[in-house]
Amino acid sequence: MKHIKKLILPVVVMLLATGSCNDPYADFTYQIYDVNPVSSYLETRTDVFSEWIAVLKYADLFNAVNQATQSFTVFVPDNEAVWAFYKRKGVNSIQELGKEYAYNLACYHIIGDSISLDEFIVGGKLANRTFSDDYLTVTFDENSTEGGGFNSIYINKEARVTETAIGVSNGYVYVLDAVLSPLIETVYKRISEAGEYGIFKEALDLTAWGDSLNVIYDVIKEPDGATRQQKRDYTILAVSDETFRKAGISSMQDLVATLGAGSDYINVENELFRYVAYHIIKGNYSLFDLYSFENNAKKRLWGTMADAVIEISLEDDNNFYINYAGDDVKAQLIDNASDVQAKNGVMHVLDGYLPVWQSEIPVVVYFDFCNYPEVASYIKSNGTEGQTYQAETPSTEYRTNISKLSCYNVEIGPTGPASLESYNHVDYFTVKASSNWTKCLNKDQMILNIGYMGAISMQTPVLIKGKYKVTLYFCYATTMDFIRKQTSGSNGGQMQFSFDDENKIIISPYTTVSANTLDLYNSVIYDELQFDKTSAHTLKISIMDPSASSQAKYRIQLDYLLFEPIIN
Repeated sequence: MKHIKKLILPVVVMLLATGSCNDPYADFTYQIYDVNPVSSYLETRTDVFSEWIAVLKYADLFNAVNQATQSFTVFVPDNEAVWAFYKRKGVNSIQELGKEYAYNLACYHIIGDSISLDEFIVGGKLANRTFSDDYLTVTFDENSTEGGGFNSIYINKEARVTETAIGVSNGYVYVLDAVLSPLIETVYKRISEAGEYGIFKEALDLTAWGDSLNVIYDVIKEPDGATRQQKRDYTILAVSDETFRKAGISSMQDLVATLGAGSDYINVENELFRYVAYHIIKGNYSLFDLYSFENNAKKRLWGTMADAVIEISLEDDNNFYINYAGDDVKAQLIDNASDVQAKNGVMHVLDGYLPVWQSEIPVVVYFDFCNYPEVASYIKSNGTEGQTYQAETPSTEYRTNISKLSCYNVEIGPTGPASLESYNHVDYFTVKASSNWTKCLNKDQMILNIGYMGAISMQTPVLIKGKYKVTLYFCYATTMDFIRKQTSGSNGGQMQFSFDDENKIIISPYTTVSANTLDLYNSVIYDELQFDKTSAHTLKISIMDPSASSQAKYRIQLDYLLFEPIIN
């Protein structure tokens, strides 16, 4: 997806600027064997797809999705769906909406990767963004008038999938009974224009959170002076006016009084500011994501912008709750009102007003070193072609340089690494299906190549105050045998770990690897580590192995930290 998107966008911008109607891929060769690629397949069924063919041609994307060297998943509304769309828009053809609109509309229906039926029916947010840099979600409506099963699959709760995973030579085609509405609005505008969130919207305005939620891209300046855009993503847990009223809150004054918020609403310590921040999670997380737990856990903590966690749990009644142990503060997400996608995130809706609450009982926390919104956004837009964030591939391993992302503070050792030919300073690495590394949490790793005395710092997830046993999960390859055996100047991959510049401990995890076998291994770092307050913490990992600066094959491959509560 990354390659074709980078190629298409500049060309179309140029076309729009010059008024040209020439398709930049008109002279490409597309046929593979005796199977048609996307657009050629559509032309075999003009009685069903002629209107969408017209959209693709007008948007100069018809031949683009016909390329034999690329993979696509294209969502194609049938003719009746397109006619209904034109009627809603008050037009008779795509030309009346303009070329830029047509381009954005078509891009919203194209993903630059092959999504098979097995992957598709997992449901939830699709892993890859569309060409318009947005997510699509797959849901199932068993109450659909068309019946259940494959007749109940919807995209964005807006268009039913009438034909699934039609195999073409360069991907898949999914047929829709409605045209998807391209995402233009921010999450703030979604809330503002919905009508039923007046009090919540006013709280966003008074605390200035509305300004943040109205930004789509940040411009990041690199050390070399180059700039790049980084997409913002937020997950909003919205509260309707009706839900506030059920809690005895009929106005902003009532909410302020209930929270004891005073008047300095933009102060980070103000209770209204904290209340709003508590309903904002950094990153784009669908209901499917929020309801997914690591391994066999039934609880998961989600850090919020208030530096306080919400706890989502699956209880004995087989329902999901937020802050279940809080009794008077617990809430549920209203499924059929949630998963409202916006250009910079997603909105879910609560059935309770959900004040800030903090559990006193620690829970198991999995800290994936690569599980940051910044990494997700960067890989989806700038990752190595073929790589998917937090996903394995059938036969290929992928690496992408993430050394400069803002979620990491990287310090290169005084003499640097021995070589940067094989590994960057910090790589995001995804595994292949045939490897023992598929045991990795989320199918990814962080690879460090920062030299002797180099270090990397990052924020942990929010941890509830208490005592924890902390275990490091790391990866080993046979080319790292000199680290395991402590030869060639290596001391076994010695590293120093610390939290908030305290609790410093030095370990040599690779000395615990018993055989020269590629696999995922683990080593206990702290038998007991106590945190005196509930918060995120700054983890710093320093490389203390001299061979990190002398051996070209030296690197550290890290998967995650496991925090297991010690309940006395």
